Amino acid sequence: MEQNIPDNISNYWNKPILDFISDSSAHSDVAEALLQAVKPLGDAQYYCPDLSQYRYVAVYTNNIIFGFAIGMNNVAFRLNSPFNQRAVATGGNPIPELSDEWISFNLFRDDWPETDLLFWARKAYVYARETTTA
Repeated sequence: MEQNIPDNISNYWNKPILDFISDSSAHSDVAEALLQAVKPLGDAQYYCPDLSQYRYVAVYTNNIIFGFAIGMNNVAFRLNSPFNQRAVATGGNPIPELSDEWISFNLFRDDWPETDLLFWARKAYVYARETTTA
């Protein structure tokens, strides 16, 4: 059963992200990898419109989405500079449709070392906690 987007994340900051991922799905392995990466973070919460239909998963704190899982192998995080530059240098891909802050990581890339999701999740989480929505 599809759930409505919570009011607290239906805001100016998140609208472009929610629009971008609205028609997306996420493989259960990708969604689980994201959820495990944010599990140790203090106030990280998640939203999925329909877990039974493998819809996208967005993670947020401070009412700001800082990461999401979509597709068969992609997890993305909102990173500040210089971390977004470092993420690209180490195998991440910019998402220009959103902004230069958003970097996508292919989790099952044979030609690259495993993505350190815990590191990137922590950096994105801290950035979201430092962002004011007022």
